[in-house]
Amino acid sequence: MSTIHTTLSFLLFFIFNYHDVFAIPTTYLCRPEQRNALLEFKNEFEIRNSSSLYCSNNRGSKVSFYSKTESWKNNTNCCYWDGITCDAKTGKVVELDLSCSRLHGRFHSNSFQNLGSLTILDLSSNGLYGQIFFSVRKLSNLTSLKLSNNQFSGQIPSSVGKLSHLTSLTISNNQFSGQIPYSVGNLSHLTSLTISNNQFSGQIPDSIGNLSRLVNLSLSGNNFAGEIPSTFGSLYQLASLRVNFNNFSGNFPITLLNLTKLSYLSLSNNKFTGTLPPNMTSLSNLEYFDVDNNAFVGTFPSLTNLSSNSFTGMERSIKHGLSSDLRTLDISSNKITVYWKYSDFLKYLS
Repeated sequence: MSTIHTTLSFLLFFIFNYHDVFAIPTTYLCRPEQRNALLEFKNEFEIRNSSSLYCSNNRGSKVSFYSKTESWKNNTNCCYWDGITCDAKTGKVVELDLSCSRLHGRFHSNSFQNLGSLTILDLSSNGLYGQIFFSVRKLSNLTSLKLSNNQFSGQIPSSVGKLSHLTSLTISNNQFSGQIPYSVGNLSHLTSLTISNNQFSGQIPDSIGNLSRLVNLSLSGNNFAGEIPSTFGSLYQLASLRVNFNNFSGNFPITLLNLTKLSYLSLSNNKFTGTLPPNMTSLSNLEYFDVDNNAFVGTFPSLTNLSSNSFTGMERSIKHGLSSDLRTLDISSNKITVYWKYSDFLKYLS
């Protein structure tokens, strides 16, 4: 009798504690309030045909435009709608990807009501406009925010610093304006910050130096002015830095020589002056270096694409300074006279 009792006790213990092992996987329905929020979101915009057949996504690939929201129907499981990803356990909507969806219309402040579970939001390459950041700031779980290639406007509010989980922020090719808030420095998990081709102005806040995980930083095509902050020298993981087509001034930012992982550096079309540092060997991984259309003078250093300046000493640089990783050499539109043997030139470019 005791043996039977022990066996039954063991079976009950096993069933209650390990029932998940034999459970049939459950298909979670999306939550009704989130389905309704998505349908309201859909109804805020109209779908327009694009003059182009293809759209460039954030990975640089060409994809076809198509209206993802056309699959969004009432009384259906929104977890199976195009552009929607739900959490497998909770059924909450965690990803909204409506890139290249031919959406047109103004954004409203309550557009993301009941969608606070979002971790990825991609609205890039549509025809959306308005001040989206007043809606986005409520999405505290976001890790990736992509808004590029729209007509969004307004300023980035200081509350953006509360999106502390962000790893990627891409808002290029819009009409954002104003200054970059100091609170951007609170986004300590950022690995990519791309805000190029907008109407930002003022100086870059020193707090960007706090973004120690940054690998890609693009500030090009704005109206930024002043000098590059010395705190940039703390961005030790940075591989790509684009600040071209702005109004930056001052001498070459020596602090950038600390960034030994840099492979791409563009300072072109600014108002930098003075000389380039003669010894830039710390940037041994550099593959692209562009400083054209500034006012640099003096001896030509050891790197590439230094057009529209006034450098001398090219022969010494080619013989002794060029990094073996460099892929291009552009010295057009300069006031330099260079003499070298043709055989030496071939040797150093081989």
